[in-house]
Amino acid sequence: MLHTIKKMLRIIDKNLTILAVLEQKMKGRQTFVIKAKLTPYFSHCPHCTYTKDPFTEKQAVVKNGTKISRIRFDSFNHIPLVMELAKQRYFCRACMRHWTAQSYFVAPHCFIAKHVQTKILALLKEKISLRLIASLCHVSITTVIRVLKSTEVYLPTRKQTYLPSVLMVDEFRSHTSLEDKMSFICANGKTGQLVDILPSRKLNYLVHYFQKYSNRDCVQFLVTDMNAAYFQLIPRVFPQAKLIIDRFHVVQHLNRAFNTFRIKEVARLRQENKHHLANRLKSNWRFLLKDRVNINPSMYKTWRNFRAPKFPYLTEAMMIDRLLDFSPALRFTYQVFHELTEAFRRKDHERFFEQLQTLPDQLDETFRTTISHLLSYKEGIRNAMIYPYSNGKLEAMNTHIKTLKRVSYGFKSFQNMKTRIFLMNDLIKMT
Repeated sequence: MLHTIKKMLRIIDKNLTILAVLEQKMKGRQTFVIKAKLTPYFSHCPHCTYTKDPFTEKQAVVKNGTKISRIRFDSFNHIPLVMELAKQRYFCRACMRHWTAQSYFVAPHCFIAKHVQTKILALLKEKISLRLIASLCHVSITTVIRVLKSTEVYLPTRKQTYLPSVLMVDEFRSHTSLEDKMSFICANGKTGQLVDILPSRKLNYLVHYFQKYSNRDCVQFLVTDMNAAYFQLIPRVFPQAKLIIDRFHVVQHLNRAFNTFRIKEVARLRQENKHHLANRLKSNWRFLLKDRVNINPSMYKTWRNFRAPKFPYLTEAMMIDRLLDFSPALRFTYQVFHELTEAFRRKDHERFFEQLQTLPDQLDETFRTTISHLLSYKEGIRNAMIYPYSNGKLEAMNTHIKTLKRVSYGFKSFQNMKTRIFLMNDLIKMT
């Protein structure tokens, strides 16, 4: 029976003997307590290697009492489990030294089993707070932080000496106590594997960081958003790289420009006391951004602010057409906006920039100025339509980082945050 308990605890130490299993209260909580004894056999002294005392010819190694250690194990049936282990102490008559028996499942001078540390490492890969991990493992939060810090030596950034041919760069808000609240993140554009996370996104800091890599000339593409600071990395650090503007940010820029104009039209309708028209234009704004290829022209139904029986059943195309009837300027802007987005989706960069350069004068001044700003990123946007690379994988990684920050209530230590992100992406290999 007691041998079966050893199997349940995944203990294979033949020198450990389980004496009893009790249930008692410890620190106000019901706890399983396993009484055990560890008595390995020593044929010679591990320090002087003598088997016998050279003067008395007696056996050199003799038993010298026991030392009780209370070792924390993983919980059993959601109840904390503790082992009170009596470790045999020994004395050598030859060299006059004392030592205590040790077992593989707990490190010397440690009172938490390696099984628990393995569980903590597994939970650190999940998007949960350190306090929750401490509660699940029945340890203190200091212990969880200590286990987290022990993995820093295995960070791949400590021995990484090369950069990928396609480098994705971005930033995220880290809320750490360092000088820059925005942290820099870069990843492999082909595999999506995280390369590094830096505490600052300032240009001088990034230039100094990337100059330590010897294969900077091998970086062929730099994928980024419309942050002008990152463009300057190409002439200063990556002379052979081509700039690629992330396609999502181009579409987002166009959508925001059109939405800003739509909000302006809603405000104008309210000033003219056409509140019912303004409310319809406000509540159905998503349909104006929808790709015209995907608009349904055949299914009749009711729509928000177009309720029957006051309004007949309408198709999606008919409802959008009614919205555009509220404002001739909106209809004209809608046509120009969708011609641009359709050219971009088809990756027809010649048509896209031709339309940008020949925008009609009848367009709203603010809308025309906003979308004309894309011409300053002409090279990067053209490369985005030619080459298949984007920041999609890096943006997905940023979403997971934001979730981790939220459930962890922020990070005070940048290094702890960085280590957890690498653990979360399964990039730290314990060897």
